[in-house]
Amino acid sequence: MTLKTINIILLILCFNPLSGQTNVLIPNKGIEGISIVIDSSNISDVIETYGTEYTLSEKTLITNYRYNKIGLTFQIDPYDKNQIVRSISVESPFKATTENGIVLNESTMKDVWNTYNDKGCFTSKTYAWNTQNGISYYIKKDPNKKGYDSEEKIFKIEINNSGDFGISSRTNFEFNDKPVKEKLNSLIAILKSDSFNFQELDSFWSKEKVTENKPYGIEKRISFNRKIENNLNQETSELWLVGSSYNLNIIKSSDNELVYLKLTDNNEQKTLFERIENSNFEKTDFDVYTYGTFCGIAGTPPDKCQKMLALVNKKDFKELAKWLQSLNPEIATYGYIGLQYLVQNEIDIPESWFTRMSELNKSEIQLNTCEGCIYGVTEKIKDVLKEDNLKQIYRSFQQSGWIK
Repeated sequence: MTLKTINIILLILCFNPLSGQTNVLIPNKGIEGISIVIDSSNISDVIETYGTEYTLSEKTLITNYRYNKIGLTFQIDPYDKNQIVRSISVESPFKATTENGIVLNESTMKDVWNTYNDKGCFTSKTYAWNTQNGISYYIKKDPNKKGYDSEEKIFKIEINNSGDFGISSRTNFEFNDKPVKEKLNSLIAILKSDSFNFQELDSFWSKEKVTENKPYGIEKRISFNRKIENNLNQETSELWLVGSSYNLNIIKSSDNELVYLKLTDNNEQKTLFERIENSNFEKTDFDVYTYGTFCGIAGTPPDKCQKMLALVNKKDFKELAKWLQSLNPEIATYGYIGLQYLVQNEIDIPESWFTRMSELNKSEIQLNTCEGCIYGVTEKIKDVLKEDNLKQIYRSFQQSGWIK
């Protein structure tokens, strides 16, 4: 047996809670006599000291290493490349006291209040806790009742170096972006594959669904799934990965063959990958736009709408006629509206325009719309293009100065 192993065994025996020793907790730092220090030691130091008999709990923002037999839990930020220990929690059978006399499993929450001249707790469904500088005290509560009993004994004490609202310290923090790159590269590899098939992509999403609430899990939210012209189907999804969002736009045929796809980084506003599989649609704009008049808190027209209004003000019939013929539902709708405003009492409508406008007037295709701050596929083209609606929004554009 090596000297290092002997020293580890002696350390564990020395601080074994079953030995009866009461350990002193030091806010913002750790436990007196134990070498693990908050914001300094990393989880490998913990494992070297206490071994591998821990229960691992991984959530989106925190990872816990819980040593049930001794009542110690060490928490790290899962996105920290250095895996620095951010908090240490103690529970039974661990024996602990604070420097100001709060004793684990003996003192009550009322004792905590009296010691710190404080009152009140934060609450969850099953427990309540009081937070002081570098240390937090927890009591259990009945999940079926409101409130909590301040005479309840403290069952857990957490030593931390957290700031306001419980946000962990960033001391010695270095973001580990390697898993992010690996996830994105795995997805892009599927999208790029010469033998691309939707079964493989679905299998990828199934695996991600299991881990979407764990660190580096991808959460997929389908923004809309709709039928568009030429028997095509469009599914647009928002992907969330460690606080960043991406957009995946897929067009496929009625027989489930890929026509087009595009993966976009929303934070960087750049295309990560794009492919077109059907040469008939090479010049088609399949990007996702928002149809609306006055959107968001500021109540301004969406970007594509503003471009349409600029074409109206320039009386650019030719460009709006191109928009009218687009397979993109939002572009075609804007093209219709722009031309409708221009031709009022000015010129006769060419037969090709009239035919296309008649098609859109009957279209059941749903639009990606905004209504104030609410976004989603909520209205059909034929409903948006009703005469009364067009007159109303025309007046609104005139009154707000968007149409000269």
